[in-house]
Amino acid sequence: MKVEILGCSGGMGLGQHTTCYRINEHTLMDSGSGLGNLPHDELLKIKHIFLTHSHLDHICFLPLLIDNMFEFLEEPIHVYALPEVLKTLQEHIFNWKIWPDFSTLPNEHNPVVKFHEVSLKQPMTVADLTFAAFPVDHIVPTCGYHVTSETGQTLAFTGDTTFGEAVMNELNKLGPLDVLMTECAFPDRLLELAKVSKHLTPKLLKDFVSGMHYTPKQVWLSHLKPSQTQEIKAELAQIEIGTSMTLLQTGQAFTL
Repeated sequence: MKVEILGCSGGMGLGQHTTCYRINEHTLMDSGSGLGNLPHDELLKIKHIFLTHSHLDHICFLPLLIDNMFEFLEEPIHVYALPEVLKTLQEHIFNWKIWPDFSTLPNEHNPVVKFHEVSLKQPMTVADLTFAAFPVDHIVPTCGYHVTSETGQTLAFTGDTTFGEAVMNELNKLGPLDVLMTECAFPDRLLELAKVSKHLTPKLLKDFVSGMHYTPKQVWLSHLKPSQTQEIKAELAQIEIGTSMTLLQTGQAFTL
């Protein structure tokens, strides 16, 4: 399983790109502004996109991707998300006011994008990967994805979430993980804001990993707010989570 970090920032700024990860060339998890780092010939390889939730930093380049690829696509791009997320996209983005409804273009029988509802805990196999959505705790309907390769590597991407008993119960059902990909949006001094907006801080991250029945081999962190990145990094350097911790950067690539 190859994982490319196209974007992993919690905001905008010079060199900052929001959440978008590519797995094995053909599949994306989320489609934030990091998607713009792929050249045209690489964009053509994208066949499947799994969305965690509808917030703009996770979906903002999806409409642009479909528009860019419109005349080059020989088959639809398949977009997978919770029913609530798809409803939001169709009502507020692909509504002919903000952006064309590409699920009906060039016609309803031959669209350039197909939307697929994701059911929690129901595995879906695309090419050489199996995805299973699991619930997390954010302020809009959100899911994470448990990804398994043909050769058995496992990765869980939580998307945006906070710490809580319900989240930990679901995460612990996944079993051992090679990689846990999660977030750390705020420093500890903004703990109450993190709880209200349902994100993590270094303190909550430590509780998060400590609450896992199987310690992941690696923890990858993203979604640091640009204005507080140095503060968050300093706090992360002071905690011990019992496993390898990597702060993701745009342009990285990992092979599991």
